[in-house]
Formats: sequence, structure tokens, C-alpha cells
Amino acid sequence: MEYDPTKRIRALGDYGSSVEVDSTVPARRYLRSGQEMMRMADVYYEEHNWQHAFVLYTKFITIFVEKLPKHPDYQNVKSSKSVEIKKNMKMIKLAFPRAEETKKKLREIFQKEYEIYLRQKQQEEEEEAKREEEHRRKLEEEKRIREEEQAALEQERRRIEEEKAKQITEEQHRLLEDQKLALKKAEEEQKILQQQREAKIEQERLAEREKRRPPVIIPVIPPGAPSGMTSPQPGEGTMNFNSAGGVPSPMPGAIPIPGMVPQPTAPPMPDDNISAAPKVDRSKKVDRSSKPSHLMQDPPASAPINHFGLRSVFVPLDAVPKFLALAKYNTSKNLETCGILAGKLARNSFSITHIVVPKQTSTSDSCTALNEEDIFDCMDNNDLITLGWIHTHPTQTAFMSSIDLHTHCPYQIMLPEAIAIVCAPAHNQTGVFSLTPDYGLNYISSCKQTGFHPHPKHPPLYDELNHVKMKGDLTTIIKDLR
Repeated sequence: MEYDPTKRIRALGDYGSSVEVDSTVPARRYLRSGQEMMRMADVYYEEHNWQHAFVLYTKFITIFVEKLPKHPDYQNVKSSKSVEIKKNMKMIKLAFPRAEETKKKLREIFQKEYEIYLRQKQQEEEEEAKREEEHRRKLEEEKRIREEEQAALEQERRRIEEEKAKQITEEQHRLLEDQKLALKKAEEEQKILQQQREAKIEQERLAEREKRRPPVIIPVIPPGAPSGMTSPQPGEGTMNFNSAGGVPSPMPGAIPIPGMVPQPTAPPMPDDNISAAPKVDRSKKVDRSSKPSHLMQDPPASAPINHFGLRSVFVPLDAVPKFLALAKYNTSKNLETCGILAGKLARNSFSITHIVVPKQTSTSDSCTALNEEDIFDCMDNNDLITLGWIHTHPTQTAFMSSIDLHTHCPYQIMLPEAIAIVCAPAHNQTGVFSLTPDYGLNYISSCKQTGFHPHPKHPPLYDELNHVKMKGDLTTIIKDLR
């Protein structure tokens, strides 16, 4: 949006000046419409709606000072020195100072809005810079935290690797010691077995030698026995060596022979099982939880009033029933009836308050108003604005014929919100139509054909636009001029 005051005023002036005069529309009709245009501009002026007032004053000056004098029929109307010409000249003299005054008001308002805009923009830039700085600091903080986490992870990884290497080294040393101990034990066991084999061999050798030697009987003399005591009998108090050369068994009362001691048994084999290496504790973890992200939400954009930005037109609920009652006689004779929709402008919306029914000629598919001077006088006397027209289709459906489209075009050129109400009592239909502002209006204003003739259907030339609202608290006044 442009906030520069000069550019905004220039844009409004360009918008007001972008109006064309159709040479097929009578110059007198433009003169009468100019009075309504000034009437609407004055309403906006009184309501301090300076933008709309400035646009209408600019449009009025453009039409009646610059473009209408080029109309083919303008010189004839001007030479007649009619009442319309006199009123038009008077309104032109009023329009210029009003346009300058509204421009001055707009410049003051736009200047204040521009200053507010600059302050807001500066504040927004400062806030944006602050947000960017906070964002930069946040990114740096997040980067620092990530680096610390990565450093901690790297440190933990190195610690685990060092601990694992240490455990492997200790395990290798332990295995080596176990191997040395096992080897030493094996050597001791081998030595003991060798000693046992040598002892067994020695025993066998002694036993063989004792076999070859006769038994020796050693007398046993009890202490205190007389010296002349007789020798003991065999088997009493002696050691008997068996003939098998085995280990001697003591006889009752025998004396043990020196050197004959039992051999010790071999000690038990050591346990060769090796204790398992201790497991590394990998349960320790570094907290890697991320920081919450901030979400920015743009406020929703406000919706337009309607698709084409048109001001609202309020239609009384009793308008169509009253008009159909008035047209009942013509309808019964298969004749069309037409009327002018008129009303007021207040708070930037239009309200239909009157239907002016002029003198007219009718057929089954056409209707032509007569004595336009009577219509204009009625409008002026009641301070009304032309908001469109209404007519019946006695036997056909509710639609806009090619003649209807050309009839309606001047209404909508002078007032973009102008509507056409088509009543089809035989089919119980009512349509409220407008030329489509983005296509139909330009197409029909450029079409130079007359009478009934074909028009393209796509894109649509007319439609039921959503700026029209039915209202129950309004009452329609019928002005029948026939």
C-alpha cells in the first residue's frame, strides 16, 4: 500500500478521471446524471467521507469540463440554453472549490497517516532488528550448545575407548599371568609325577632285592627281661615280608623297619578356568535434547466487502410485490412495464426508497420511457438518486435480453452499483442483475449493434452480484407518472 500523501491523492484523481463518455447515450441524459453525481458527492462531503467526495467531484469535472463537450449532441443541447445547461454550469463552478477543499482535507489526513506509518515502520524495523539480533544470539547459543554436546560426546567416546583399551591390556596381562601360572603348575605336577614314578621304581627294586634275601628274625626283648631269656617263636614280635615282594605288613608286636614310609598322593590338579573379562559400562549418555523453536504467525487478512468492492444496495422486500401489483393490468395484456429505481445515499451505502413509473410505450418484449423531463423533475423534487431500473417479462423467464443489457449499461456507467430487477410473474421468478464489472460492462459499452442481437455467453456478461441486500424494514414509495 502506498502511504505517500501526494501519490495517494494523485491515484484518487486518476481513478476519478478514468471515465469515458458514450456517444450513443444522449448528452441530455449525462447532464441529468451529473446532477445526481453532484448530489452524491455532496452527501459524502457532509458525511466527511473525503475520499469518495473527491473522486466524485473529480469525475464530475472530467465528464462535464473535458469529455462531454466533445459529444456529438452537446452543442445542440448547449445552444438551446436549457435548464440542464444552466444547472450544469452552476454545479461546475461549485465542483472546483469543493474538489480543492476535499483535496486539502485529504492531504492533511494522508499526511497524519503517513507520519503514523513512518513511526510504525521505524518501530517495526527496530523490532525486526531486535528479532534478528535475538535470532542471531539464539543461533549462536544453539551452536555453542551443539559444540559443547559434540565436545562432551567426543570426550565420552575417548574415555570409553581409553577404558576399553585399558581393559584389553589388563585382560592380556591377566591371560599372560594365568598362562604362566598354569605352566608353572603343570611343571610342578610333572615333577611330582616323576618323583612318584621314581619312588615306585625304587620300591619295586627294593622289593625284588628283599625277595632274594631270607627273612630276618629280630628278637624282641622286653625291657627288664633277664638276659638268659629264650628267643621268641616265629610269628611273635617280628615283621613278615610277603613273598610277593610287596609292602611289608606289620606283624603283631613287630617293630617298624626304618625307611619304609607311605608315599604321599599327588595333589589335585589346579582349575584351568579363566575368569571372564569385566563388561564395559556403556549406560552413560549425553543429554542431546533440542531447544524449542519459536513459531511466528501472521494475523489473518480482513475480507473485502464483496467481490468487486461495490457499495451495498438495500432493496425493500415490498418493492417487487408493489411493482407487480401496479403492472398487473399490462401483464394481463402481455405488455411489459418499466420503472426507475431511486433512493438515498447514507453511510456509504444506497437504499431504494422510490419506484418512479414514467409514461411509456410497451410491447410483449420491450418498454420505452417517455417524457424524461417528468422523471428528472420527480427525482430533483424528492432529492433522489437513480439506482437502476425495474421491468417485467409477462410471459418469459427472468433474464437480461440484449436490449435490456444495452438499456442498463448507461445506468451502471454512471453508477457502478446500479441494478436491473427483472420480474417474471408467469414463472414466479425475480432476478436482480448487474453487468459484470470485469467484463460485461466494457463489452456492452463497446458493442454498437442495436435491436435484438446475439452476445457471447462465456464469460458471462451479467450476473446476480452480492452487493444487493433485501431489507424488511424499508418501505417502497410508488411514484406513478403515467
